[in-house]
Amino acid sequence: MPPEVRVEAVYQGGMLFRGRSDRSGKTVDADFTKDAEPPAGFTPLELLLTSLVCCSGQVVVGLLGRMGQEVKDLTVRARATRRDIHPKVLTAVELLFEFRGGRIEGASVEKAFELSEDRFCPVWVMLKASVPITAKHMIA
Repeated sequence: MPPEVRVEAVYQGGMLFRGRSDRSGKTVDADFTKDAEPPAGFTPLELLLTSLVCCSGQVVVGLLGRMGQEVKDLTVRARATRRDIHPKVLTAVELLFEFRGGRIEGASVEKAFELSEDRFCPVWVMLKASVPITAKHMIA
């Protein structure tokens, strides 16, 4: 039997749901509000982008380590645009990897991006089929 990933979402009222990982038991809130008040959690699209930046960051750090690069500090940011009409799907995603400290070569980062996008980051692989994703990096 193929491995499974299981989560659940429990209604909390309004538009708020609490998601729970079956594996870790950890929770995350997802909310959507049209009011002026800030939502009580991430919006679903923010959660999707968070999955992308976390997954791609983990893969890039792992690959760079295997390439003999030393990553001390990395922040991965995502910026996306979406349609104005429903369904308000993402139309473009930009990733920015900001490296600080360590020993990192730009060519190694580009190779890690390529491997992450094509083979090792399941979120990136799945999303790129429906939305263009560009990745850039800065080394400080």
